[in-house]
Amino acid sequence: MFSELKQTVLDADLCASCGACAAVCPQNVLTIGPDQTIPRPAPGLTDETCGSCTLCVDVCPGRDTAVPESEQRMFGRTRTAEERWTGIFLHTYQARAGAPAVWQAASAGGAATGLLVAALEQERIDAALVIGRDEERPWVPVARLVETAQEIIDCAQATYCITPNLQELRDAPYERIGLVGLACQIEAVQRMRNLPEPPPALRKIALTLEIGCASNTKREGTEHLIENRLGLPLIEVGKLKYRAGTYPGEFTVWDREGERHTLPFHELVLDFKKFKTFRCLACPDWWSGLADISIADGDPNIFRTSRSGELTEKASVLLTRTAVGQELVDAAVADGSLLVSEQTFIPSESLGLQRKRHRYATYAERHPGTIPQPPVQEEAVQALNDDELIELMSGR
Repeated sequence: MFSELKQTVLDADLCASCGACAAVCPQNVLTIGPDQTIPRPAPGLTDETCGSCTLCVDVCPGRDTAVPESEQRMFGRTRTAEERWTGIFLHTYQARAGAPAVWQAASAGGAATGLLVAALEQERIDAALVIGRDEERPWVPVARLVETAQEIIDCAQATYCITPNLQELRDAPYERIGLVGLACQIEAVQRMRNLPEPPPALRKIALTLEIGCASNTKREGTEHLIENRLGLPLIEVGKLKYRAGTYPGEFTVWDREGERHTLPFHELVLDFKKFKTFRCLACPDWWSGLADISIADGDPNIFRTSRSGELTEKASVLLTRTAVGQELVDAAVADGSLLVSEQTFIPSESLGLQRKRHRYATYAERHPGTIPQPPVQEEAVQALNDDELIELMSGR
């Protein structure tokens, strides 16, 4: 029942804005989207409309990510303490897209975009669920189902803005969708798979890719950068990329006359700290560890690289976790869609991951028993505040 979701998740500020509740609601009661990132009953409907169904609560990762249950089903075991931040995986690679157009369009190595294109061209999927931009408001990210390689490439690039996406599965006219998501969104998908009778929306997902996430940001953060830092009215925005140009990129807005306005990426990171949700700040996961493939920037500290001006070739780090993921990577390497080399992922070197680790330790101490639990406990962390940690790992 929506009333239970409201009481246990929404009223506790634990909504992850993933859209899973709207995707599975059999009565089509719930709405969520880019302008309303917290679910609520559709206009004219009430809590009573939904009846006694509990699917929205059953699939919600906001309070309980259910990672151990999902791992047991997927891998036959749960992660060890040593795997706390990596999860269970098969292989780790440094990767970049083989096609120049894909690599150039991407924020980092283009691994996610390249793999989606490869999956589409190899007929492993017939559509991809990605994040694009609102045609009338180019600064507003929107979930989009696309079915051509060019559409996938057009939606390349990181998006640092909370954007519900799973609700698009509900009425999607496709049978094999490749999904790109963050930890919370992948956890919701796997919670669907944990159910005795998986909902129809789940049966449309053929592939899951996830992007490492230190924390997401409210749309007000993007609008603050445009209006207050760049001095540009929103109505004048013609195009926006969070990371354009020389790696790791700059926050870049093109106005309607084509003039380019930029901010260094490291300034975006600091400004965005003021525009977070409680659930994002209390999140225990950099990756869920439950996707077929997990991806992050190849450079473990793009804040430092941005601030120093150091030139680094853009690449991705990629972890395969399932047979589906490994088969796709192997096929993409074989046809030249993906270029890889073996690599070790070291959590202690990743600024984004360590920010999440220290922040979660702080929130777990401040809010015992009321925030999502980690997939496995680790030794107590002497948590640093975010500014201290950034300077410690990125000091000039």
